[in-house]
Amino acid sequence: MSLKTTAPTTLEAEFQSLDRQWKEACSVLSSTSAMVAHPAYKSIIDLGPPVVPLLLREWEKEPAHWFEPLKAITREDPVSPKDWGNISAMTSAWLAWGRQRKLL
Repeated sequence: MSLKTTAPTTLEAEFQSLDRQWKEACSVLSSTSAMVAHPAYKSIIDLGPPVVPLLLREWEKEPAHWFEPLKAITREDPVSPKDWGNISAMTSAWLAWGRQRKLL
């Protein structure tokens, strides 16, 4: 009998650790510039393309400011200029982008 493992992969574990560090450090910040300058946030970007599905899945569960990592990693921006600044519309655009690419 084969048992399905639920242990996170190394990438998932690293992402979860960085995500937790970033959220704990930045939860009291109102400055987007300060949030995106945090070392854990930059380390998430450094994980590269394999982290994109993890970012999108995390976003489905809990809102966070993942716009910059997604743009930096994918070199794309599915958000219409008319929606810039509308966090809900921006998030929806990225999640739709991920679904279209079968990343979610």
